[in-house]
Amino acid sequence: MLRSLSKQISLFRSILYDFLSSLYIYPYRLSEFEEFVKSKIGRVREARMALVKIYEFRHLDALLDAAEKVDGYDQLTPIEVDFTRLDYGVPPFEGYLHTGYLDLTVEDAVKKFYAEYGAGFEKEFRDLRADHIAVELAFMSYLAYKEHEAEDPFKYLEGQSRFITNHLLTWVPVFVRRGLKLVSTEYMRRALLFTREFLNQDKDIIEILMNEDEDS
Repeated sequence: MLRSLSKQISLFRSILYDFLSSLYIYPYRLSEFEEFVKSKIGRVREARMALVKIYEFRHLDALLDAAEKVDGYDQLTPIEVDFTRLDYGVPPFEGYLHTGYLDLTVEDAVKKFYAEYGAGFEKEFRDLRADHIAVELAFMSYLAYKEHEAEDPFKYLEGQSRFITNHLLTWVPVFVRRGLKLVSTEYMRRALLFTREFLNQDKDIIEILMNEDEDS
């Protein structure tokens, strides 16, 4: 049963969410791309192997292959151009996708959600609003890891269910759909596709885990 494997599942899910978060942090230098993305590829491949019977990974392998090919500015610069196209064409903020402007009430609601679960991780993202896609994905990584650590993980499962339903999935699919029309690199295209794919599948897995927890 998935419940009996939930401790392991949550750890690998945390790794994937951390990777997804890193995909949306602008790499100003090649060394930052190495730090944010390439340094995590090994752990992501391990997570993929552990979860492959539960999740359908149609875009992850191509994304990792594209990331591994970035070894100079000839490859990084087009990716940076795609970041700029996204930032101007479809800014990756929940508030913006809901209202068309950087809505402070949405950011405040997200901050309250973070505080409810004792999160301090967002301090690492001092240059980003709380409703930026990288920060929201990092929060899911945090919750999944807390689920992994907790003796009673239901609180953190419930938090993930609420956050993915009431926040991420209310705007990220729209962001991905619009973003795919703007980007030109295989790397960024696969990043967007994998983000949407994983969120949709993960919502279902979370619900299964919660139902099994309630039934046990």
